[in-house]
Amino acid sequence: MKTASRFLTLASVCLIAASANAQLAEEFHTWTNTSGKQVEATLVSVDAVAKKLKIKTKDGREFDVPIANLSPADFDYAKARYAAMQAPPAAPPAVAMPATPAGTPPATPAATTPPVTPAAAPKGKTAGASKPAPPRPAITVIPLAKFKAPSTNDYLSGIAKVRPRLIHNAAGWAALKGQIAVDPVLAKIMEAMKASGEDLLKDPELARINGDTGGEGPKAMYRMGLLGALHYGDGDLKWHERGVRELIALTDKVSFRDWHPDLMDNVTDMVAATALGYDWFRTGLNTEQAAVVRTYLAEKGIAALIAHLDGEEIPESAKGQSGGQTGTKSKVPAKAPAKPQAKPDVGKLLPDSKQMAAASALLLSAICLVDEEPSIAKKAADAAAKVFGKGIVRFAPGGVWPEGLQAGEAVMDYVAMVSESLKAAANRDLGISLLEGIPQFNTARMHMMGPSGQTFNFGDTKGLVSTRPWVATWLCGIAGNPGIRAVAATAKQPVTAAYFGQVGNFIYYNPHAAGDGTADSMDYAQPGGFVATSRSGWEKTDYFIAVKGGENEDTTAQLDIGSFVLEAGGERWGIELGAEMDKAPGFEVKPGADRTKRLALYLENTLGQNTLVIDGNQQELDAQAAVLLGASTPEHGLAVVDMTKAYSKPAKDVHRGVMVVRGTKPYIVLQDDLLMKNTGSITWSMHTKAEISASGTTAKLTQGGKTLVATIVSPASASFSSGEPPEAASEQARDLVKEKVHVLKALVDGAKGPQSLCITFAIDEAPAHTVTPIATWVKK
Repeated sequence: MKTASRFLTLASVCLIAASANAQLAEEFHTWTNTSGKQVEATLVSVDAVAKKLKIKTKDGREFDVPIANLSPADFDYAKARYAAMQAPPAAPPAVAMPATPAGTPPATPAATTPPVTPAAAPKGKTAGASKPAPPRPAITVIPLAKFKAPSTNDYLSGIAKVRPRLIHNAAGWAALKGQIAVDPVLAKIMEAMKASGEDLLKDPELARINGDTGGEGPKAMYRMGLLGALHYGDGDLKWHERGVRELIALTDKVSFRDWHPDLMDNVTDMVAATALGYDWFRTGLNTEQAAVVRTYLAEKGIAALIAHLDGEEIPESAKGQSGGQTGTKSKVPAKAPAKPQAKPDVGKLLPDSKQMAAASALLLSAICLVDEEPSIAKKAADAAAKVFGKGIVRFAPGGVWPEGLQAGEAVMDYVAMVSESLKAAANRDLGISLLEGIPQFNTARMHMMGPSGQTFNFGDTKGLVSTRPWVATWLCGIAGNPGIRAVAATAKQPVTAAYFGQVGNFIYYNPHAAGDGTADSMDYAQPGGFVATSRSGWEKTDYFIAVKGGENEDTTAQLDIGSFVLEAGGERWGIELGAEMDKAPGFEVKPGADRTKRLALYLENTLGQNTLVIDGNQQELDAQAAVLLGASTPEHGLAVVDMTKAYSKPAKDVHRGVMVVRGTKPYIVLQDDLLMKNTGSITWSMHTKAEISASGTTAKLTQGGKTLVATIVSPASASFSSGEPPEAASEQARDLVKEKVHVLKALVDGAKGPQSLCITFAIDEAPAHTVTPIATWVKK
């Protein structure tokens, strides 16, 4: 047998550097080396990196023996013996998974939300359903007024000094593994993950992508998540062996000279992936390797994130040598020191999604390192504590993240990891999972997806799909299923996949996510929130409208208060244009930075939104708007957004109302009531990819073989016209021409005093609708 193949065979089952757990009684064996010399000793450990094993004689002496020196019989014995020594304890008998994750704070009897036992599921929501979700648990949501942002000591006190402790502890993983045998869906998810894992085993370990784009972080998260779930959920030692190799590669100065320290989002993911890997695969590292990983994590990752959050220059220790060199000076001229984002608390600014993710990654690393590197853990937690507590409250009151659904899912992904890690390591999550806005996120997320499956992609969001759906699985375990379909196994994922994917559904699997839910309402409007939605049903062809308020002063905000999307007949008619390229020089999204250049872009300013332009003015840069009220009955759903502050110069009492009239002939009403301060013009806009034929008070939009009729019900002086976005003046708006975007406009010229611009939308024919003031839509 060749030495290399002998080593790889043994490494495939026991790439472990620490001493074996004493799960078996000591067994003494007569070892014979290739020279014929013998010794009676017990196997202690195997260090596959050093290519040797450790044995101990009966008198207590220990010896390191090169694997290459073992006889064939001893090699086979060592392989079998070490596999037996490392086998996990027998899984406990399979039992039903708890309704909420272990460690979830118990509900307080007083002031609880009563359990909801849904009636018949909405049509279209349970097609192919195998079973309904259990009744939602009674939980006590912690109001913002009673929430105190956790301190460094809160995060780090009471952490159990045992591994694993990130996301799941040993008991949590064992319970999850035991459930596979009795849950067909979970078993299918495991099979899909194993297929993905087999493909990953054939692929090289992750290496740094040269250039300034980053991109390794999301892939590192996927790889560590997959290998960790397979290691604990399947148990084959090959997953552990590959996990160790991936971890070593992530922190190797040749594979990764640095983690692109200028790119906070990439560093964030690399820090989180490395922390997870270190916690889950720590037993596979010897003392020297563990120290290398911790040092690299601290210097290249933690220090860089702290600098970003504190608004300081990135330390030189976080930057590697060019060209993959180590220990030598680069011949490439040095660049000017890169400055990170400004402090998140500049003025009134609150943490954005990238800063929240960075703070969460620091918390994960602090929980991971608190026993071995307490000073580094404290520094990480200190920086994170300044941000996390301020940012987590931004989901309140309605469960909508201000930057949009995709950004909200990214934040919630990290919130879930922090919450579950605190539960696993300290049996409490400091109230994070029950804080106002967190349990509601799943309901808001469900309602922000139109019948077509596309999301309400307001703000700086280009994508139309959910990017991290496993956060819904986690939230189902916290507050029950709000009305979404049961989680199901999907096909295997490619080795280039990003983030957890199907792994997230496995890690957070629970009975509420395993069954089909039933929604309580077809409408969502939380007073004080800034997104409201309404629909005529849950079928693909049903009517749907979503409208937003928001805060124009947010770092990443567009001037889009009142913007909306609209669907009917299986088509999205009113569209959001999405985001500009915010990495182009001069257009960067930075807290406290001058926003005027970016807001000159059509995609960013009021002209590029589905809202009002009054007298040609942009919305106020510091304007705020919230949902004023909402109502839901079998006959209709409605919501009103107070947009007054966005138009404080030309008008007063500006309110946008949206209504979906249900029944055999449903339709949508969008109405703007306002009081003009002086005589002027009101321009109403809706961007669409449909072809437009406009004449007077009627416009017909055609798309996908369907026709949507838009009708101006009032005022009589208003009229429709169609147009195109302006010719792209920069690369930022280039896609508008390529995607053939059109603009439906309604103009009210010479408007003065009270105005009510009311427009209806229906497939094929205009409805008979009578205008009533928005103030009368809901009876007091």
